[in-house]
Amino acid sequence: MLRDYLKIAADDQLIEQHTRSLKNRGQEEITEWIIINSQGIKIGSVTLFDKLSTRRSWPVSYRIMQTDRQGNVVVDKLTDAL
Repeated sequence: MLRDYLKIAADDQLIEQHTRSLKNRGQEEITEWIIINSQGIKIGSVTLFDKLSTRRSWPVSYRIMQTDRQGNVVVDKLTDAL
């Protein structure tokens, strides 16, 4: 599950914003969420890159990036499964 890779509280919510499909050779999809805390304040965002190119030097399928409200990277994780 995506939440397992993120640094968020149990009561924080992920709200999907949009998904983009890139029509490149690997047919990559990029999905973005915002993170809302229990008071309804946006505290960050999450971007999931799907189907990374197999020509890269690491054998993974997903890249997960979490940023805080200021845009600083909190999590940048490469993984083969969610």
